[in-house]
Amino acid sequence: MRRVPWLALAGLALALGVWLAGSLVPFAGLLPGCAFKRVTGVACATCGLTRGILALSQGHWREALHWYPALALLAAAAPVAGLWDLGRAWRGDPYPPLPASRGARFGVWFLLAGIWALQVARGI
Repeated sequence: MRRVPWLALAGLALALGVWLAGSLVPFAGLLPGCAFKRVTGVACATCGLTRGILALSQGHWREALHWYPALALLAAAAPVAGLWDLGRAWRGDPYPPLPASRGARFGVWFLLAGIWALQVARGI
């Protein structure tokens, strides 16, 4: 059975997307703002993501971490995950099962809620 390195392909797509986003930097002022924030006055869960991607495309890691912390962490972890996935596919190993514990699921939700709370508190 053929094992497809999906994580490695996703990491490659992420890198290509960030690289292509660099071409949007001159037009960043023309991009629309957050509609949710415009209507409610509160940052949405992804506020700062576009600015973070644009900063990452220019190699400004600190600025990307400021605008959207999860993006910078994901971009830093993507090469490691991609290499692990290529090794797994090369050996023919299946993907390990996702954690079924409630603690892991709630941990991810609390992480995302924490990032949102951080964005709201900073007024991004």
